[in-house]
Amino acid sequence: MKLIMPGHFGSKVFLFFAVMLFAYPVFGQEQAPFLIDTPTTGILPHTGYDLNFRLFSDGGVRTKLDFGVFKIVNLGFGWELSKVVGASQDVTVGPPTLAIKIRPFEGGMVLPSFAFGYDGQGYFYNKDKGEFLEKERGLYFVFGRELLFPGLEVNAGANISDFKTNIVYGFASASYDLEDKVLVIGEYDNIHCTPENRLNLGLRIFVTEALSIDLAGRDIGASGRTAERIIQVTYVGRF
Repeated sequence: MKLIMPGHFGSKVFLFFAVMLFAYPVFGQEQAPFLIDTPTTGILPHTGYDLNFRLFSDGGVRTKLDFGVFKIVNLGFGWELSKVVGASQDVTVGPPTLAIKIRPFEGGMVLPSFAFGYDGQGYFYNKDKGEFLEKERGLYFVFGRELLFPGLEVNAGANISDFKTNIVYGFASASYDLEDKVLVIGEYDNIHCTPENRLNLGLRIFVTEALSIDLAGRDIGASGRTAERIIQVTYVGRF
C-alpha cells in the first residue's frame, strides 16, 4: 500500500480534526449518515431507509437508496445518469453501484464513534474507459463525534479508491445543526496533494422531519477549476 502524505495545508486540517475527535467530550446525538461527499459515522436505524436524488454538473442525476438492514449495518445501492437534464441526446448510463457501512462502536465519553465500509459510487462515468472520471470513495474508515457544544459534529477518516495504486486519501468534515431546521456543512475532501484537495460547503434545509434539500458548492476556490453547484433531495423513513 502506497501512502501519499497530503499537502502542507491538508495535513494541518486533517490533524486539527483528528485531535478534536479525541480531545473533547461527546454529547451523544446521532449524526447524519452522509454530508455532501463524505461519509460520517452516522448510521440508519434498523428498518430505516433513505432515498437520495442528486443533481450535479453536465446534467447528471444520481439516485441512491440505503437501508438499515441490521442495528450496526447499512446497505445501499446507487445509479448515475449523465446528461439527463438539458437538451443533450447522448445520455450516459453508469453501472449500478454498491455501498455498505458498518459501525461496530457508537462512541463513548472518551472515544469517538467508528465506522468503516465501501462505497462504489463515483461521478461522471466514461463509457469508453469503463470507469468514473471522479473516483468512487472505495474502502474507507471514519471517526466522528459531537463536541464542544450540542449540534456541532466533526468527522475525519481515510479511503482508498483505486486498488491499482493503493493511494490513501484523507477527508474531514464539520456540521452544525440549527434547531433541526438547517444543517451547515463544511468538508475538506480528497486530501492527497494540495491541487487535488476539495473544499465543499453547503446547507441542508429540513422541509419536514422526513424531507431535506441540500444546496452545496463543491471544489470551492480550486485553482484552474470551476466550483460545481449541486442539489440533493433526501427522504428518510422506516418500514
